[in-house]
Amino acid sequence: MKQSKKMIDARGKKLGGETPLLGTPLVGRTRAGLLAEAARVMAQKPDIVEWRVDYFEAIADTKAVLETVAALRELLGRTPLIFTRRSATEGGERIAIADDKVVELYEAVAASHRVDFIDFEMANEAEHVRRVRAATKLNKVRLILSYHNFSYTPGLDFLVDKFLEAERLGADVAMVSVMPRDRADVLTLLAATERADAKAHIPLISMSMGPLGAVSRMIGGLFGSGLTYGVGESASAPGQIPLGDLVTVFDIIRRSRGGEMF
Repeated sequence: MKQSKKMIDARGKKLGGETPLLGTPLVGRTRAGLLAEAARVMAQKPDIVEWRVDYFEAIADTKAVLETVAALRELLGRTPLIFTRRSATEGGERIAIADDKVVELYEAVAASHRVDFIDFEMANEAEHVRRVRAATKLNKVRLILSYHNFSYTPGLDFLVDKFLEAERLGADVAMVSVMPRDRADVLTLLAATERADAKAHIPLISMSMGPLGAVSRMIGGLFGSGLTYGVGESASAPGQIPLGDLVTVFDIIRRSRGGEMF
């Protein structure tokens, strides 16, 4: 079992540990809806929860976002929380605020000390990436720098470099998510994850999206992906598998490997 990769401990959950973490997104559009969704999802005992704030109708109201983060933190207890605004160009919802206001929102959320990770796309303006990196570092929040391609799967070298670029930019975690057009594309994503995992000093997250790529969510951990997203109640990306099914798959893999995932 490899030990060279940095492992992150978030409230007792180990990202980059022996077994990939199981995460689930929250996509409620109102505070009441989001908290109700979170309560139902928590009954399934995910390892980590992601709030996709781009679905939130009050995203332009920083006070409302911070109050909702506080309520969500109380409801989740010791379960780690990822805060994510996914841009429309990388598969997210269209929102009513400009990118500079998104950065200000990230800075405020980081300063609230209510979240454990912030996910920010590395394709954002360099200055915005630097500001978000500074805010997360100041407030001891882990930064996930991510790349998404909902159109196709780029080549192996490109994908490996995307993982390593995230590390160069100061990420605590690197994430790559791409859309396959055929089975070979799924293999490309897995191979890129394995190759980057051998070079990077931070945990990686990867997935091949859609029905064709669903297998990567089940076996990505065998190639170096430290987290996979499953459906607790509502999907936030194509190809997400119900949490309960992933638990079953992970258990089968673990037992077949004598108790070890990697």
